[in-house]
Amino acid sequence: MKKVLICCTYYEPNISGVTVYAKILAEKMKSEGFDVTVLSSRFQKNLAKQEVKDGVKIKRSEVLFRLGKGVFMPFFLSDAIKEVKKTDVVSCHLPQVESFVLAILAKVFKKRLMITHHCEFGIDGPWHNKLIGLVTYPFHFLTYFLADKIVSYTKDYAYTSIFLRFFKKKLVFVLPPVVVEGENKSKTEEILRSLKLSQDDDESVKIIGYVGRIGWEKGLDILIMACKKINKKRKVKLVLVGPYKDVAGDKSYGKLRKLIKKNKDFVVLLGAIKHDHLASFYKICDCLVLPSTNNLETFGIVQAEAMISGCGVVASDLPGVRMPVKLTGMGKVAKIGDSNDLAKKINQVLESKYSKKQIKKAREIFSLEKFVKEYKKIFW
Repeated sequence: MKKVLICCTYYEPNISGVTVYAKILAEKMKSEGFDVTVLSSRFQKNLAKQEVKDGVKIKRSEVLFRLGKGVFMPFFLSDAIKEVKKTDVVSCHLPQVESFVLAILAKVFKKRLMITHHCEFGIDGPWHNKLIGLVTYPFHFLTYFLADKIVSYTKDYAYTSIFLRFFKKKLVFVLPPVVVEGENKSKTEEILRSLKLSQDDDESVKIIGYVGRIGWEKGLDILIMACKKINKKRKVKLVLVGPYKDVAGDKSYGKLRKLIKKNKDFVVLLGAIKHDHLASFYKICDCLVLPSTNNLETFGIVQAEAMISGCGVVASDLPGVRMPVKLTGMGKVAKIGDSNDLAKKINQVLESKYSKKQIKKAREIFSLEKFVKEYKKIFW
């Protein structure tokens, strides 16, 4: 039985694109007959140091302190040595500062090193992001240099990346996993009640959705301003879904809270929804928006989830992020950080209808079976 060690800084119960990706990968590879272990951080003290979930062994290294999203794990080296020695394939999910340790160990113990590139730290944003971007660049570069294969979501993003453009011969392109459960009608009704709406409400009330962390790079202030412009001409509700309290390494909610309160007549902060219930949220949305402003966003899996649920999308014109719309035609691409253009594109999607043929095409493009097939080849 092939043994795979999946390594990422944060694993469940943290909610992020990387966490969801790593969880789906771990559980799917387990169901395909691989022996899977996840090595992550014990970023909350109430988390077990070791446990097994859905057949996946989870090992968490102790955290002494955090700097932004980065964690300092004093016993990570010893934990990594134990796990790398036992595995056949080391699968690192970057950005992960400590990945260079895993990369060196993989070479020392002659293990195959596979890297999945989710995003990269730039040198903009909050001061701690700038610092992390500068300090961690050489460590991440070393990891990519030592890798046997590097998985990237799209060529569109990879060829503009500050790392991936140097390693084109190692690249394998795999669209991220998209898993959306069927609609739960009782959950749909529950969400509508929380919005003080019902399925019989006037259709002139348009629901604009956002799913993701409340983070500085997400462009939520721009989205709120765009919706404010739209709300002057047609009645809308902007519903923000995702974690906003105690988000690892990000205090953006504190700054955004005043803007949300100021526009509470059309902005609703719903909080996190279980992944299994997202289909029920997409069902009530007339448009999903991903207004990110930074390359920390490289794709936006929520776009694909919304599309296969029949909901059109507006995404920022960022490398990788614009690809779901371009691949499916189910939405519009908006200028980065431009609330006027964002409002215009949202209005266009609100006026659009997407056919069953388009939805079927989206489901074929973002097939989970394709994702599993590609990773089985990578790990073997």
